Amino acid sequence: MLKNTTMKNSIIIPTVAAIIITIALSMSLSSCISTRDTIKINKVEMGMTKSNIQELLGTPLFKNANESGEEWGYRKLVGEIAGPESMIFVVTFDNDGKVIAYNSVKEHPYYHPY
Repeated sequence: MLKNTTMKNSIIIPTVAAIIITIALSMSLSSCISTRDTIKINKVEMGMTKSNIQELLGTPLFKNANESGEEWGYRKLVGEIAGPESMIFVVTFDNDGKVIAYNSVKEHPYYHPY
């Protein structure tokens, strides 16, 4: 019976460890749009509303507004496996709340809003 318990533990322990590691990595990247989520970014289109964007990409990292409209920014990691590069995906809305532009820019290495 001891041998059977040892075999079960040798299967269960690595499985539990893998699950814990997966959850920890997911939580650490929860405020980012990662490379695997580029599919979502590719769905952004001119004329979409703020609610469309929030539903698609989630809560923005930042919002900037002026008299001509508003910008929302999302952190995006590119190249997760070999040292990810942090980018900011910016969506620009007009005063009617419709997307008029979007673009990715390289994040300044010393800017950390979190």
